[in-house]
Amino acid sequence: MAIEWDHITQPRFDRIVEALVHRLYAEEAEVEVMNGRGGDGGIDIKVTADGRVWIYQLKYFPDGFPSSYKGRRSSIKGSFTRALEHDPDDWVLVVPCALTPSERAFAKGLGEGAERPRIRVLDRAWLDDKLALHADLEASFVRDDLREAARDYRAELAFLEGGTDDIVQRVGALGRRIDRLDLHWSIDVAYRNGAVVQTLRPKHPRAHEVSPIYFTVRSNLRGAEPGLAAAVRRVVGFGTAEELLLPASAVQELRVHGPEWLRIDGGTAEVRMTPLSPAPGEGRRVELVFLNGSGNVGAVYEGTVRALGKGRLGRSLDLQFTGCRITICHADDASVKTTVNCAIDLTGLSCGDALQALDLYGHVMEGSVFRLRLNGSEMASGRFPGAEFSRADYERHARLRLTVEDLHIVQQHTRHHFAVPSELRPADWMLLRIARLLIDGHCVANPFLTSLTMELNGEDSPVLRSILLGNGAANRALLTNFTLPFDNRELPLGAVHVYHPHVQAADGEQALEALAAGRAAGHKVTLRPADGEPYRLYLNRPGDTTDLSTLTPTPLEPSGPASLANDATDRASGT
Repeated sequence: MAIEWDHITQPRFDRIVEALVHRLYAEEAEVEVMNGRGGDGGIDIKVTADGRVWIYQLKYFPDGFPSSYKGRRSSIKGSFTRALEHDPDDWVLVVPCALTPSERAFAKGLGEGAERPRIRVLDRAWLDDKLALHADLEASFVRDDLREAARDYRAELAFLEGGTDDIVQRVGALGRRIDRLDLHWSIDVAYRNGAVVQTLRPKHPRAHEVSPIYFTVRSNLRGAEPGLAAAVRRVVGFGTAEELLLPASAVQELRVHGPEWLRIDGGTAEVRMTPLSPAPGEGRRVELVFLNGSGNVGAVYEGTVRALGKGRLGRSLDLQFTGCRITICHADDASVKTTVNCAIDLTGLSCGDALQALDLYGHVMEGSVFRLRLNGSEMASGRFPGAEFSRADYERHARLRLTVEDLHIVQQHTRHHFAVPSELRPADWMLLRIARLLIDGHCVANPFLTSLTMELNGEDSPVLRSILLGNGAANRALLTNFTLPFDNRELPLGAVHVYHPHVQAADGEQALEALAAGRAAGHKVTLRPADGEPYRLYLNRPGDTTDLSTLTPTPLEPSGPASLANDATDRASGT
């Protein structure tokens, strides 16, 4: 049922056009409705997008504005003249009638001789066409279809003779009726296991601003899962973009207030709040600038906004950088400290990107002074709460950074590049540390190399007999193609010297018998360090004449991290 433009009032006409413009442009532009209806600077509706400005002028002239109607054309011209003071790119006249060529020519001629603004005239045909594409808008203003509603109601009471086809038809009819209740909100209804589930859904990104809805929830969080109280404070208090689930056991009372048709007064019920998608501000470019002790720029990290939020206690800013996510909750009350949550996830990153994320995290831990820029404009500044971190936090960060540095050096040496794994086994960490120290020129004791197998060539010698008799002797060998097993990969390190100052043969007697019988060639002997210390490794370098017996093994340092995926902290900041 179409709107009868000839039989509505100016205020109703204005409301319809305002709602339509909101629906058409709110997702990609800022839409402002002005009070004054032309008396406020010649603007009824202002639309701004990417620096371009459209000014809409609404004139309820259902029978047009022919020259014979005194005052109408002068009213339009006056509104146009006042609008020019705002330097719009486009000026749009909206009327609820079908224009004559003379009326259209008059409106188009208002800007004759000027390049700006471009003039557009939207009449009844345009309004009908756009409302047809947004039937819920039109239906929300047309309430004369009660007979159809009654038919739908009677149909719901009928027996579902048509099976699933009837279900689809009748649920669809009910859904369409629900969708026409409001310009800005709708409710998705589901029936699950004897319970009716209602999901409040915005029709456009600015629904919460144009038509706010208020929730009153009284809860008791005693006995609830750890962290639920903190999550409630973040979501309700600061509007963070995260899902919040309040189990029915924690909800004592639920009330929802908003548009006239929305009344939910219930007792206990499960309450699930999901963030708007896309979230407000999502995708905007952000720069986090760290300043050094001299006040100069020390480092700049570019990222994007995940969400900008607002709650009862203050505002939140959720930022995403490469491998690092920072959430800031700033209270309106200046006596309440700002809280900062910083989390890193290195999974899937290159070593270079992972080190960048760890450097950013390090700046936060150090309590660095920062500036925050949003789309090139400074948004905030302050100092991160470095003093709030514990010694364990610093040690964990140092171990994690050392591990990624080791992996980066090993990848460059072996020319085998891959993403940072989500976790490391202790053995992988030790092998990685050994490889890094070898590449850096150190001698390292390899705890996994506790024996070597030697194949005899048949020749006898005093050193060989000393080893076979159990007296022990130094043992050295050159492994020309030494590979590092790491996370189901084989990384080639090159030629590596293997050395131990005192080894013994595990099966010396058999080897001595073979020598005596003249059949020692090809005989294999297992050599093990006499003192239980593993074999030492030293990377071979051309021209290096280092005496291996003079080298002392370098310690492997403290144990590395088991997980490279997540590390997070939540600290209070005085900024």
